Amino acid sequence: MKKLILLFIFAAALCPIAMPAQQAATAAAPAARSLPFSPGLRLGYTLYVSGHLGITSAPSPGAAPITPEQEATLVLASVEKTLKDAGMSMDDLVYVEIYCTDLSLYATFNKVYAAKFHTPYPARDFIGVKDLLFGNHFEVMGIAVRQAAAKKKLSGPPTP
Repeated sequence: MKKLILLFIFAAALCPIAMPAQQAATAAAPAARSLPFSPGLRLGYTLYVSGHLGITSAPSPGAAPITPEQEATLVLASVEKTLKDAGMSMDDLVYVEIYCTDLSLYATFNKVYAAKFHTPYPARDFIGVKDLLFGNHFEVMGIAVRQAAAKKKLSGPPTP
């Protein structure tokens, strides 16, 4: 029985190797298309979502800066767009990392975040950082697995 399990694990580990990584098709802004990164990279059923910022186009002169809540909405919309372009949804996210320059914005971000997800929520980290590009407050990245909607919330510590 142990040999059969080991054979299954070995075969499962080899499956992604046979599948080439694919950049998630996305309608990135023209300036972003020339940068050396992908908004998301899919390998088999898994999508690795690069760090997304809550930005639109360059602000017009005299335009009011966006609020942290608006920025949180934009950053999650950007992640959602990358997932959609890869044939996935926010329900497929299994892990999310949020980088934030001001930890007092935790509740503000959670308000927007909670509206985009339902239980079981993805595993996540909320990490304080000194700075983010373009003066942003938030950057979000994650890992999605197709059909992760069937994911289960753990109710306690793992059993040996």
